Amino acid sequence: MTIFTNTAAKHRFASLPLAIAATALALASLLLSAVPPVFAESGEFESIDNIKAAAHTFLSNHSEIQDQANTTVSIGNIDARLTLPSCGAPLDAFLPPGAKVQGKTTIGVRCQTPRPWTLYVPAKVASFSQVLVTNSPLRRGHVISADDVSLQSRDSSRLNKAYLSDPEQVIGKVLKKNLARKALFTSAVLTEPHIIDKGQHVDLQAGSAGLSVNATAIALSSGAVGEKIRVKNLSSSKIVEGTILASGAVRAD
Repeated sequence: MTIFTNTAAKHRFASLPLAIAATALALASLLLSAVPPVFAESGEFESIDNIKAAAHTFLSNHSEIQDQANTTVSIGNIDARLTLPSCGAPLDAFLPPGAKVQGKTTIGVRCQTPRPWTLYVPAKVASFSQVLVTNSPLRRGHVISADDVSLQSRDSSRLNKAYLSDPEQVIGKVLKKNLARKALFTSAVLTEPHIIDKGQHVDLQAGSAGLSVNATAIALSSGAVGEKIRVKNLSSSKIVEGTILASGAVRAD
């Protein structure tokens, strides 16, 4: 048994109220810290799933993508610690000014009640299309054959709008620049093959429909159908500019 002297006993019992008060304060602080600081008094928060569903529905039903095939809509992550008061009314989703529908975008979701709030949610729209790509590296001047091309599914929202999907659009065309393997075919990298070579003798046509004059000329440069080249009339030695016709003749301008 422990025996306290009068003096020790006085100090011992005098400190009890302070210890009890300190313990009570610590317990109160612990309980309060477990309650979210924002809107803690209500205890009701809007579901993250509801917010994401509102953004997804709005984006999926947008007129720009509603009828597009092979289009996917995905909503980005929202911090699970977010505490917004339960709306109590249908959430309103909208496209913020400057935001786009295709590719990476942002959707606004708001609650329009006496306790309003607005949240901006990241989203992405991917529209997949079959596009033509190279099967192997190709060099400038190469004439495209069927073995050079294949179809590949890609997100068209991230591609140059000039992409091609019909093999007939590229086969027989000539490359204007080098292309790496799996590079995208676009109209900008293709040109028609030359049907006239420099130094070739060509039929030079001049005059109107009612009065046409033909002469033999020599091409001073190579060219494809529709291109303009300079030719030298072998009879008069005159140099003229003309347009290459599908027949291989040159019509003087």
